[in-house]
Amino acid sequence: MNTKPSPNLAWATWIRDLANAGGTGGLNWHVHALRSLNRWLPTRERIAQFLAGIEPRQTHLLLIGPSAGWMLPTPWLTRFKEVDVFDIDPLVPFLFGVRHGKVLREHGTQLRFHRQDAIAGLPQLLKDHPNACLWFDNVLGQVSVRLGDEDIAERQLRHLKQLMQGRSWGSLHDVYSGPVDTDMALPLVQTCALKRLNATGDNSEQVELDGRIQTLDVAAQSLLTRLNAKGVWHDHATSGVFAPHTPTTLMAWAFKPHYWHWLEAGWVNSSG
Repeated sequence: MNTKPSPNLAWATWIRDLANAGGTGGLNWHVHALRSLNRWLPTRERIAQFLAGIEPRQTHLLLIGPSAGWMLPTPWLTRFKEVDVFDIDPLVPFLFGVRHGKVLREHGTQLRFHRQDAIAGLPQLLKDHPNACLWFDNVLGQVSVRLGDEDIAERQLRHLKQLMQGRSWGSLHDVYSGPVDTDMALPLVQTCALKRLNATGDNSEQVELDGRIQTLDVAAQSLLTRLNAKGVWHDHATSGVFAPHTPTTLMAWAFKPHYWHWLEAGWVNSSG
């Protein structure tokens, strides 16, 4: 049985990914990112501060879903001798190369691109690269968007930490996103510390937000209040990505002038 995709199907997939990369990237995303760089600067600085404190002992990085690396600090990438970039967007090799390639070459970092869904193929990827650490770059929060089902996405993302046992890895991902009140002053880009204390999977879950223990439901309301949230906000089903007691940092992101996100960044060191 011939399972090789037809040339027409391959071209259709390429064109679709060129336009929107499964609804999470593509040309539409890159144009928006380029126009938004100044507004995103405070959040990009906070991401850089977070990653500056991460010093993996591994010299090989698997970079999952970074698009053009619009939010990534180049200096952190120069810590690695090898960086393998995995993304379904056909524009990534060119745009990521333009944004980061020159400095990485100057530092002797070997940069390789792979056009594939690394999340779907993660078990094999981990087997193929047993000595590499991984960074999921603002991609796990899009799993529910791509699947169109929050429950399935949450189950898949909760399983991720089991797959990653024994590895050094980290993630930056969406937690909540939605509109802010246009009648109020725009909120400040801010950060806060979060630690989930158990894993009940519901709003009664206990968390520690900026040193105060409370339920997830209360913490979520506090986070939305800080950004003058209004209307319906989207839960990106990422609450179970990290194991309980993993310290993480939440960062506000002015994705659009009146549509903001809370991002979560965390890192887990290998147990080996």
